[in-house]
Amino acid sequence: MPVPGFAVPRREFVRTLLHRGSPPERPDAGGDLAEVGDATLARAARYWVVVPVAYRIAAFVKVFIGFAAANGSTGLFPVLPAAALGVAANAGFLWWLLRSGGLPARRTRRVLTVDLAAGLALNLLIAVLAPDAVQPFAIDVTWTWLVGSVAMWAGTSGLPAAVLLLAAAVPVRVLLTVAGGLRLDDPLALSRSIGCLVALAVSIVVACGILVLLGVGTRFALDIGLRRGQEAERRRTQRLLHDSVLQTLEALAIAPSDDADHAAERLAQLRSVAHAEAAELRRSIIEPIEPRKGRSFVVELADVAAEMAREGLRTQLVAADFADDDRLSADRRTAMCEAVREALRNTVKHAGTSRVVLRVEERDGGTAVVARDQGRGFDVRERGPGFGIQQSIEARLAEVGGTGRVESTPGNGTRVTLWVPH
Repeated sequence: MPVPGFAVPRREFVRTLLHRGSPPERPDAGGDLAEVGDATLARAARYWVVVPVAYRIAAFVKVFIGFAAANGSTGLFPVLPAAALGVAANAGFLWWLLRSGGLPARRTRRVLTVDLAAGLALNLLIAVLAPDAVQPFAIDVTWTWLVGSVAMWAGTSGLPAAVLLLAAAVPVRVLLTVAGGLRLDDPLALSRSIGCLVALAVSIVVACGILVLLGVGTRFALDIGLRRGQEAERRRTQRLLHDSVLQTLEALAIAPSDDADHAAERLAQLRSVAHAEAAELRRSIIEPIEPRKGRSFVVELADVAAEMAREGLRTQLVAADFADDDRLSADRRTAMCEAVREALRNTVKHAGTSRVVLRVEERDGGTAVVARDQGRGFDVRERGPGFGIQQSIEARLAEVGGTGRVESTPGNGTRVTLWVPH
């Protein structure tokens, strides 16, 4: 099922898999994601070249052992050094690829061209030096290099380049036969030439198959990432609306006191809260919420307590035994402060008290904040957690590896325990 905002036409997807080129420009967001997928696929293909290089190392050893078992010492002189050179060169190539993080994008064609030229030179050298009786078998050993080269071209430049190399391999194989002094209609040379061409064709099929799997996997990963990103943004928007707009509207909906002086004081208080919430909402829309640099976690909690004081909640902050050494990451500090703010707002709305104790301590390899009030409390078993507890507290902390727990009984107040790891 296609994901909204990530609609890549099937024709374009096939084109991406079979031809490595710049994707067509698209004016919508799907085009941007198509370009991201194409770039990701290209990076995966460059990392994939370690597979044919590793194959060549193993194949050189395997094919040489087969050559020596079938021909004995005949032709051992040129073939053994060639096989040793192939193993050493590809081992060095593999080490360079792993150290540099795959095939560099700007040097892909240059490196593969040099690699292909080296393979052609090695095959031509063996074709000339190997004895006529074993020349076709000797070329089988060095042909391993070209099989890996064609596979790398197929994986990085696409099917057209690989097919072109396969077509060019026919005159190359003819040249190797002639250079070795053999007739083109020699049965042994003809059968081995067909076998070499079949090996190239198989390498192309395998390389394109892996490329298709990479493409499908890339798109699948982007689909999942997009869905998770949309879900995370939806949760962030819900929390933003719940923690700011909805809270302010609920405060405004509270019936004012009959006392005129108290009503005026309450109205001024609500205006101050609304002004602060509007500024915070505007800042949240423009830029992500992050802790201010150079400020300790306790100071940030004090700011939250001061903010809630505008709503009539008096908070006693206890942090005597807490060593604030900035071990909390920015994401965890933000999540903790927002969860504390939600817990204090629940106290204002539901506890029936204007006092709360906020204690900060180190616990279980992390930082814990405990909000305790002596309000009316409630039965946790009868009243299930609402959106504020589930999303603004529990889910928000869970996203950064923390936990949130609410304990309350009627008449004995409420305790909210928030914890995040260091």
